[in-house]
Amino acid sequence: NEIIQTTNHLFDYELIQKYSILIKSCDNINSLPSLCCYLQLNINLIDLNDNLPYLIYPSLSSTDDLFIINYTNKIMPRLKAFDNDIQLKNRFIFYFIIGGSLNSSITIDYYSGQLNLLTSKSNQLPIYGTLIISISSQTNISLTILIHDYHTDPQTFIMSLKQQQEQSSSSLSSILSPLFYFISSISLSIFILLFIFLTFFYFYLKQKTKHQTNSLINTPSTTTLSARSLSTNKKIYETYYSFGDTVHQDIIHL
Repeated sequence: NEIIQTTNHLFDYELIQKYSILIKSCDNINSLPSLCCYLQLNINLIDLNDNLPYLIYPSLSSTDDLFIINYTNKIMPRLKAFDNDIQLKNRFIFYFIIGGSLNSSITIDYYSGQLNLLTSKSNQLPIYGTLIISISSQTNISLTILIHDYHTDPQTFIMSLKQQQEQSSSSLSSILSPLFYFISSISLSIFILLFIFLTFFYFYLKQKTKHQTNSLINTPSTTTLSARSLSTNKKIYETYYSFGDTVHQDIIHL
């Protein structure tokens, strides 16, 4: 029985997911021609991904802060990520950009994480924006980046940027406050007018219904009958009287 052994540096899921090995087995009889057989072994790797990769440069504590890059020497930094399974399964970590306002101004090397600034007229320093980077399709990192040279002081730029944001927010609030009060007053006026209209309409319907009811009660009932429909009951009274031996019958009609 033979045991197939390998090292951690041979198989890696991020590099190749499927392997094929051809194994040859021969006998050890020296006096006769060797008889051999061949076996093709197909290996499918399954990555457990017990741990997700994370960014170590810039550090995790600074990913929410501003990532300042000094581009005076025309050199861009390289991002660094780490995976706790790097010695066992995930030896290779890949980097690629998936979004952000700087996705058309900055590129990143797929294997090393090296950032590169695309030179164009629109990419004049300083450059400020966001970049969303995916690490091995498992972890997404959002970076806020400022790229500057010796012409720009980053602290002064940050202060001016904060002032602009405060001014824009204050101007927006100054615009929205009168607008809010105007809309609120209009809405309240419409509500009051609608309430008054519905109230008057309700009392109008109530008075109209009451008037119709009183008219029905006070109007005398008049019935017109046709003379032909009247009939007089006639009773016939018969009176008998006698004179002597003869009885006469007299009929009186009423």
